[in-house]
Amino acid sequence: MWYTDSVSLVASESVCAVRRLVGVARGYGLALDEGASAREPAATARVSALHARRLWDRAVRELGPALPLAVVASADEQLCLMQLAASSCATIGEVVELVVTHWRYTTDAFGARAVHRDGALHLELDARGPLPLGARAGLEYLVASLARAGAELTGGAWRPSAVVLGHRPPLALDAWEAACGAPVRFAELPGLVIAEAALAQPVRSVLSPATGRMFRELLAWYTPRPPPTLAERVAAALARDLAAAAPTVEQVAAELGLSARSLHRQLAAEATSYQRVLDGVRCDEAIRQTGDAGRPFKAIAAAVGFADPRAFRRAFKRWTGTTPQQFRLRGNAL
Repeated sequence: MWYTDSVSLVASESVCAVRRLVGVARGYGLALDEGASAREPAATARVSALHARRLWDRAVRELGPALPLAVVASADEQLCLMQLAASSCATIGEVVELVVTHWRYTTDAFGARAVHRDGALHLELDARGPLPLGARAGLEYLVASLARAGAELTGGAWRPSAVVLGHRPPLALDAWEAACGAPVRFAELPGLVIAEAALAQPVRSVLSPATGRMFRELLAWYTPRPPPTLAERVAAALARDLAAAAPTVEQVAAELGLSARSLHRQLAAEATSYQRVLDGVRCDEAIRQTGDAGRPFKAIAAAVGFADPRAFRRAFKRWTGTTPQQFRLRGNAL
């Protein structure tokens, strides 16, 4: 979570919110140090989640609990790719999809998801409490900014059904409701509640289709990639030399700095197993090579670790439902 120091040391977020905070604090006479990202472009710069939390902590302690809403209401002079890409969407529903897909651009310290429940879409941020002050303030800003951004994108025609906070803010709720244009609720996961019918609310885009595509592509490019899963790391280890005998679980585990027992347990938590990963790597490579009409099946079998072509044929049929010959013929017929 964002508030766990061990995670915050490596997690990062877009610098846009921090620069808005720094600018508002400066207006009140408080100087905050953005840090190492200060010279980088706003669209691409990142700041550590731990540093952002510390800035919010200091600012709220010195300027008061209304600061997150004041930052949300401030004029946004930063080039935020998320906002620009969102303005190219056709509807609020598309905006929500974009936000969830590229949430790591905003922050990779915790996740976001969209859940359809009880006739509404719940945009939930996976930041569970209890949170320290800086984390709470930063989260309050994010939730309020999501509500405000939706209203701005629709020219004021849209509001969420409810704003959800995971904690009770140290500010009167009427101030929150006035800032967000919606009632405030409390639940474990903060975020927004959006009526299903409201998802079709049009976005008032001022961007041409070509410009919109450009900002979406930039957003995708600069969204941090999630770290590889253990299954992906195991697959990479296995794929290096499929023609050789497959390494044992113990060998792969040692390469990844795990015990065999831990590797089995973590793969099970990802709903897979060592054998499934090995089969998947072999299947993918076998399918790729089978597409080459001049490649002998015996050579393909050897390339993916089968000394016996008959064993390879049985495995291929188990993987794909057809024999290698049938698979190739079907591909040639397309």
